Amino acid sequence: MTGQQKLKAVIAAVLMALVISFVMQNRETVGVEFLIWTWEAWRAVVLFTVFLVGVAAGWLARGAAIRRKRSG
Repeated sequence: MTGQQKLKAVIAAVLMALVISFVMQNRETVGVEFLIWTWEAWRAVVLFTVFLVGVAAGWLARGAAIRRKRSG
C-alpha cells in the first residue's frame, strides 16, 4: 500500500465512523408531511434524503447553466 492509498483508507474509515455516529444519534422517528403524503422515518434517513435531493437539484442546475453557457 502506498502512502496515498493509506491516507485514503484512513479518511474513508474516519468518514464511515462519523456517518455511523450520526445515524446512531439520530435514530428517533420523525413524521414528514409533504403535500398529500405523510411518512415516518429515522431523522438520519430524512436528513440524508433531503441532502440527496439538494445534491440532485444542484447537479441539474449546474448542468443547465453549462448548457446555456455553451449555446450562448
